[in-house]
Amino acid sequence: MQTFSLKVKLVVVIHGTTMSLQRWLIDRRLLFVDQLGEPTTLTEREFYLGYERREIEICTDQPYLGEVPFVRNVAPDLTCFPSKHSKEALRRRTYLEGVMEGQTMLPNIDILRDKLKEVAKKLEEVCVPSISTIRRWYSRFVGGNVVKLVPKHSDKGRVNVISGELEEILQGVIEEVYLQPERHKISIVVAEYLDRIDEKNATRLSSHQLKKPCGMTVRRYLAKLDPYEVDVHRLGKHAAKNKYRVAGEVLVVSNILDRWEIDHTLLDVLLVDEETGLIIGRPYITVVLDKFSRMIMGYLIHLSAPNTETVLRVIERSIRPKADFLKRFPKVQNEWRAHGLPARVVPDNAAEFHADDLIAGFNELGIEIMYPRSRGPEMKGSVERFFRTQNLGLIHNLPGTTFSNIQEKGDYKSEKHACFTLAQLEGCVVKWIVDGYHQTPHRALKKRTPAQMWASVEADRLIRLPVDPDALECILARRSSVTVHHYGIEVGGHGYHSPELAELRMRMTPKEKISVRYRDELGHVWVHDRFRNVFLQVPIKDKRMLGLSRELWKAAEKALQDSGSNNPSFEQVHQCYRDLTEDVEEARRSQILRKRRAVARAKLDKNGWKVPAAKSPIASTGMDWLDMPLTTDIAIPFKVIHRHPSGGPKS
Repeated sequence: MQTFSLKVKLVVVIHGTTMSLQRWLIDRRLLFVDQLGEPTTLTEREFYLGYERREIEICTDQPYLGEVPFVRNVAPDLTCFPSKHSKEALRRRTYLEGVMEGQTMLPNIDILRDKLKEVAKKLEEVCVPSISTIRRWYSRFVGGNVVKLVPKHSDKGRVNVISGELEEILQGVIEEVYLQPERHKISIVVAEYLDRIDEKNATRLSSHQLKKPCGMTVRRYLAKLDPYEVDVHRLGKHAAKNKYRVAGEVLVVSNILDRWEIDHTLLDVLLVDEETGLIIGRPYITVVLDKFSRMIMGYLIHLSAPNTETVLRVIERSIRPKADFLKRFPKVQNEWRAHGLPARVVPDNAAEFHADDLIAGFNELGIEIMYPRSRGPEMKGSVERFFRTQNLGLIHNLPGTTFSNIQEKGDYKSEKHACFTLAQLEGCVVKWIVDGYHQTPHRALKKRTPAQMWASVEADRLIRLPVDPDALECILARRSSVTVHHYGIEVGGHGYHSPELAELRMRMTPKEKISVRYRDELGHVWVHDRFRNVFLQVPIKDKRMLGLSRELWKAAEKALQDSGSNNPSFEQVHQCYRDLTEDVEEARRSQILRKRRAVARAKLDKNGWKVPAAKSPIASTGMDWLDMPLTTDIAIPFKVIHRHPSGGPKS
């Protein structure tokens, strides 16, 4: 995927006119000049707003687009080797330069012998290198690189005395005596090892006796064992991790977008339904934080359990500029300048961060994923600390908060005071992030605010964005391979077709499969055209499916199939879709939190909820109608279905 950075000479198309960025003005506005020399000035906010609305396009055929970063390295020099080896390399070069005298080839044997004696006399050496030695040195001395003449003594080493049967005996002693939580001394290990050798030798002829190594040989063997693995057995797994964690956690983040931290948490507040006013549960929030500036790059509030779709969406929102997004929240006064492609992302070890689709998307964007060790939340401590700041600064001050623990909650009745809807909560969170958290001095930033920290280094940082915003959606999507038929393709049982896809099928071989990218929204998919090497947007054939959730529709079809309908029509599935929302409304009307929590403890699994049998014909099918990812961004022409461990169906 091509990327661009807002830098001088960048060529763009603004309302059909090709322009190039000349410079930044004193007031930080951007000066663009067209081919006739006519100037146009835009603020960065106006530029990114036009980019989001596709009123400003980036010319793909230009030498000023961004590149995926790579690691530069340099070969070692003489200082990387022991002093006596470096001196020997310089001595060999002296002989070669003396016999070659500026030529590229060695002279003949007679001349070579005479010149070698002259060089040896200058160096005051009695022993003169042989002809074959000089030729061997010459074959290495390619390009005049003196490092190639360094002796390869590093390849040498003493023979391992403990090998074969001796090593097998020692391995047994190590496992049974040394790698034990009692932490026996090495002297006990050596004594036990020598005793076992004596036991072996007692039953053998003198010609087949095992030669006992000395105690220092055994100690050297033990010293070569992996110290971490040794401490895991002798000290315990977590003690070993704590012992070596400092060496693995020395990290200096030098600029914005160098390191993002991402995590989910369950917000300590109960939400109510915007129509009935009844409690629907506690929402999740997924947050992406920039380690260097402590700026929040993006967030996503959702009532479903975190999943791969959640992570893909919040990463996409974090990369994009926020000017168009903030128009949904007119009460926000400050700018949200955080945007751009990061160098690396630090998640936790949850299953959604190990999904193949997520890893493939990050690889294409040039984003490195740095998985922390198990039970190591301190490796992404900044975002963990943000959740506490958010709770103390916002969530615990809202009506309906559940607080962090029962002691802090006291006699507060969260269910009685709950009044915030999902939309109202999102408005408060955005307002608090942009106008509150970003504008508050941070101790780790030397009393500067995250917004000030970002603004101070933004001009010097090469911020990259995708040339085509659609490419970002295509990359951060789920992936599959399907066969193209005369009626198009099927993804999850839904048909997609277009004239471009029909033309592509004629050029493909029979039964050839193509790569497809898709999101939870059913409206369209992206199909890879290998002949032109582009992704084509293919719309859904049934326009009645526009805006519907893929997972929820699949659940509705499964409900009808379980009830005995083999080939449900669209109207049947559509009615089932509505029935599912009614079932959720019935669950929302349940006010007995004790029963809902009992259902949660009994039925909560890794992916979500499983609904027990009920009197409803839809519920009697046994379908897990809440076992699906839903977020606030899915456009459904009915009520959005929400779920959460604090709320479930009425038993």
